[in-house]
Amino acid sequence: MLRKGGFLELLHHHLLPFLALLGLGFGPSAGCPVDCVCYPSPMTVSCQSHHFLTIPEGIPEESERVFLQNNQISVLLRGHFSPALVTLWVYSNNLTLVDPATFRGFVHLEELDLGDNRHLRELAPETFRGLARLHALHLYKCGLSALPSGLFRGLHSLQYLYLQDNRLDHLPDDLFADLVNLSHLFLHGNRLRALHPDTFRGPIHLDRLLLHQNRLQRVHPRAFHDLGRLTLLFLFNNSLAELPGEALAPLGALEYLRLNSNPWACDCRARSLWEWLRRFRGSSSSVGCESPEGRRGQDLKELLPEAFRACSGSESLNQVNGPPRFRSPGDRGPPRDHHHPQLHASPEKGKGGRADQGYRKNCTKSRHRTTKPASLGPWKDAGPEAEEVPDYKQKSNLGLLPKPRGKCPRGPLPPPSGVQQGTRSRGAARAGGRGGVLWAAHLVARLVVALVVIVR
Repeated sequence: MLRKGGFLELLHHHLLPFLALLGLGFGPSAGCPVDCVCYPSPMTVSCQSHHFLTIPEGIPEESERVFLQNNQISVLLRGHFSPALVTLWVYSNNLTLVDPATFRGFVHLEELDLGDNRHLRELAPETFRGLARLHALHLYKCGLSALPSGLFRGLHSLQYLYLQDNRLDHLPDDLFADLVNLSHLFLHGNRLRALHPDTFRGPIHLDRLLLHQNRLQRVHPRAFHDLGRLTLLFLFNNSLAELPGEALAPLGALEYLRLNSNPWACDCRARSLWEWLRRFRGSSSSVGCESPEGRRGQDLKELLPEAFRACSGSESLNQVNGPPRFRSPGDRGPPRDHHHPQLHASPEKGKGGRADQGYRKNCTKSRHRTTKPASLGPWKDAGPEAEEVPDYKQKSNLGLLPKPRGKCPRGPLPPPSGVQQGTRSRGAARAGGRGGVLWAAHLVARLVVALVVIVR
């Protein structure tokens, strides 16, 4: 038998270092903020839902993921976080100010969620400057009434941009010019009134554009001229009386189009749109006529050619661009008159083994969420007969969108290898933390029994 002192010495010198190697801690720890839970590999600090008024002190500098959602934090300043961050969630707080230098030097940051901060009504142009690896930026439900020019400058890796449910009434020209890898742009639930020729200049690989539930009245014929790869366009629930067929002509890859719930004028102004719709092979909603009186309630797509016989020939889309063509994903290419040095510098193999000049798919690994609905859930095919589309105000509802083709695989994160808890007030322990401690205690008991057997 091993004497008692010898057993304690063995426990101190061998068992506890082994537990530390596994990342397990007990009681108060200087490595984890008070009332937070910490996980190693990668270092994660979870301080959600604790009514914090400020950023909690003691966040380890090596932290890669910090979760601060559902608190009452009002200000983000430089020095609050370490540049080692990869994922930062500060959604559903009370943010009123984000210092422009808060994220300076954060070259590893991939996902930043500042959404659902209703009083964050403005951002400085340089707020996100230098975030070269950022692939997901959440600014939904922030009360933003305007976005400054240059806000997204240099974000060449950005794939997902959430701007829905703000108060935006206009978008500066070339706002998205640097977003050459952007694939999903959410702008629904704002107050936009018009789309100009350079509103969407730049994101030539954009796949999905959601503009429904705005106040759109005018769409310039060249509003979508850079969006040759777009597969989904939502324009329902706006104030559109007309939409030039010329505006849709560049969308050769379009598969899903929703135009319902607009006050369409089905007179000669609708001729080019009617001709485009006749040749469109994808899925489109109904286009209900509001005027003239004799055509109210009819579907523009169902009108006969006689309805436009009295219209002048200059209004025909065929004289301008010819019939639209539905292309397969492997046949998509950027517009020939557009050049981006970032894209043409290193051409890679495209689908089917051919060299797709200028197309660099950004396959940055996604960091899936565990406490919040995923940014992009499983996609369901809406089907060619789908007419009405549900309200997509919440990200959790985006799983109803059609399934994308040829997207980067995004696997789930592995479970943490251990749990470390900060000091907690009585009654504030979380279920997840208790589970980690019980698991650690169980492991300690098994190791002690094994050591006793060995020493015997």
